Amino acid sequence: MSAFSRAFSGRSNLDVLYFIYFVTHIPITLLCDVVPLMPKDRIPMALVSLNRVLTEKLGDPFMVIGPSARSDMTWFHSLLFCELVLQLPFFFYAAWALWTNSPRRHAPLLVYGVHVVTTMVPILGTLYGGNIDRPCGIRILLASIYLPYLLIPLSMAYASYTQCAGALLVARAKPKKA
Repeated sequence: MSAFSRAFSGRSNLDVLYFIYFVTHIPITLLCDVVPLMPKDRIPMALVSLNRVLTEKLGDPFMVIGPSARSDMTWFHSLLFCELVLQLPFFFYAAWALWTNSPRRHAPLLVYGVHVVTTMVPILGTLYGGNIDRPCGIRILLASIYLPYLLIPLSMAYASYTQCAGALLVARAKPKKA
């Protein structure tokens, strides 16, 4: 039996999904999401090439770097900065907490899930109805790429909320010591 199988034996499929989400989000953040925050002359060529796939092949308007980047995407860059500074360290904690089945994981996962849902709404809203020059098919493709980053944290927030609410009910039901 592998270490992964032992760690998640008897656990919910959602715990496995959340663990995979956090572990895969670490390289995505470091290799893709921080690139628009970097000075263009400091970006390694491999990351520039990867960025071109996102922006030229897939038509992602948010991840454009250099002089062709839109100046009205400051809001998106601020979300990327939050991802780097706040979320990236949390990804390591969350992966560890899920791996070890920490009973204290639910409140932080709830906060993270709600935070990410609120950041994904304007991104998907911009893809849907914003001032971006992309055909409908490209918008749908991009929405399908971004949508898991709304749905998984939304699921995480709901599941964590139910765990936290249940724990509060149990705590309230316990008789108080004199």
